[in-house]
Amino acid sequence: MCNNDYTLITKEISNLVSEKNIVIWKSEMDGLGTSLSDIDAYCICDEEKNFKNFSFNGIPVDIEYIGLNNLKEKLENIDKFAKHGLAYKGLDEDLKLFYRLERGHKSQQFNLNDIELPTIDVISKIAAQYYNELFLALYEDAFKMFHGKNFLDAFILSLEALQMSVATYLARIGKPQFKKKWLFKYFDNLTDCSYYEELRIELESDTILPERISKILSDSKKILEF
Repeated sequence: MCNNDYTLITKEISNLVSEKNIVIWKSEMDGLGTSLSDIDAYCICDEEKNFKNFSFNGIPVDIEYIGLNNLKEKLENIDKFAKHGLAYKGLDEDLKLFYRLERGHKSQQFNLNDIELPTIDVISKIAAQYYNELFLALYEDAFKMFHGKNFLDAFILSLEALQMSVATYLARIGKPQFKKKWLFKYFDNLTDCSYYEELRIELESDTILPERISKILSDSKKILEF
């Protein structure tokens, strides 16, 4: 999609909900997903409203309303983490929101007056700090599990540590990625890292890996059937 398409969507939403502060986000803006990927629309308004979705050329558009007071509260919470390290549940979701608000396509009348959104550079630094803390904790736990010969937990934790390592790296280079499903693809697109290539080749050469993955997915559903 092009900027003209995004502009048309903001105008259609503005007419639909009578709001002017609208930001459009699509994963292809980061070179990910496809032209058919869903479109996210963020509508900043005085009071939060109910979701109202529609389609643009057959592509679903999900509208999320964000009240101004809620937006200010999120900014305050992020600032507390940046200054004092006070992490909280939902921090990564708030960072993702502000990244998209800053990186996405804004409506022509977009104006938050006295509210200043964090820049991509600021968001990246905060994300790097947050993900690095998660990485260190996961790495330490995985290391202890491994040397305690608790290999199943060590394996699972090591994969999570790897994810947070990649997330930290991407944030440090100013390209934060907040959706786990895109971490390695985005990393692969932006870097020429032999470490990741070696890991990928090793995993893909494991002939029973597909069987293992299928078993894990099957078991994950069975757990909820207890």
